[in-house]
Amino acid sequence: MIYVFATFAKTGNLKYISHLDLNRAMTRLLIRSGLPIRFSEGFNPHPKLTFAQPLSLFQESLCEVAEFRLDEGADCPDEAGTLEALRAVEPEGLHFTNVTYSGRKLPVCKAARYELTFRTALSPEELSALFEGEMPVLKKTKTRETIVDISPLIREKRFTAVEGGVKLCCTLPCGDAYLNPSFLVSFLGERVAEVRILRTELLF
Repeated sequence: MIYVFATFAKTGNLKYISHLDLNRAMTRLLIRSGLPIRFSEGFNPHPKLTFAQPLSLFQESLCEVAEFRLDEGADCPDEAGTLEALRAVEPEGLHFTNVTYSGRKLPVCKAARYELTFRTALSPEELSALFEGEMPVLKKTKTRETIVDISPLIREKRFTAVEGGVKLCCTLPCGDAYLNPSFLVSFLGERVAEVRILRTELLF
């Protein structure tokens, strides 16, 4: 059995589909690819599929990673062949960029890098100043609501001017301490208008 790590971009209109929808679409895509996919056992077999870090609705990415498995054998292609087979059935907005074979499961994702592009009248310096102190936001769970200071979780902040606004490049934790970049937008509130959130790199 071969573990396959397939890196892909999810952009454009695909930001409007949920992670559950992406999971379903990827399952159908793998079946259509004709690759010797390893399926689960039981009454309703399906491709064994895992994602490194689920991407929230309305966010785009250049670096998503899906793990699935292939049965070794004469009909199993090399990495380049698998990439070609995936690209042949990819939908608009989803583009496979790399395939890597491994003998073990996908490692745990520790952090991710993002680009947040804000349409705002504020300058990069003014936005940067807002991120220097405490950054209280409301976090909701199924059982309670709490105010949390997210500022200690934001690393490698860099603000630059772009046409019509400001771009923030930053690194945010994944795993147990996961910080969704949407909380940065919530903190800024009405000080920014249209926002594009783009994940650029996963750190394992």
